[in-house]
Amino acid sequence: MTLEEAKAFMKEVGWGCLATSDGQVPGCRPMGGWAWMGEELWCATGAYSDKVAQLRKVPFAEYCFARPNGEHLRIAGPCTVSTDNADKRKLYDAVPLLKNYIADPASPGYVVIRMSPSRMRLMRGDLDYEEVKLG
Repeated sequence: MTLEEAKAFMKEVGWGCLATSDGQVPGCRPMGGWAWMGEELWCATGAYSDKVAQLRKVPFAEYCFARPNGEHLRIAGPCTVSTDNADKRKLYDAVPLLKNYIADPASPGYVVIRMSPSRMRLMRGDLDYEEVKLG
């Protein structure tokens, strides 16, 4: 599978689940405010959320986008949490859904998770993972 095919899969599915951990307690939550920015996967979130606290302790996460039939795409990599207003505005403008939840993209309560995927894998019906070619 190519990266472009993986992006099409994500677009079709829409929402993905983001898994993080502080090294002891895991967390997994649905995320819809995401977009690819170059080779990074960016996602909007609240600055004071559990996921941000966990990423500050363990800056690595995994997204999973799944179809109802069980096919799923896993994207893992290191993450940074950006409070930069230019990053926040760029994602806000790229994802119309965010306007329903964030009144002002400069708000300190809104941050951007920037993931640099190090591994992407797709599982189809045969239960074997297929590596997605990055870059």
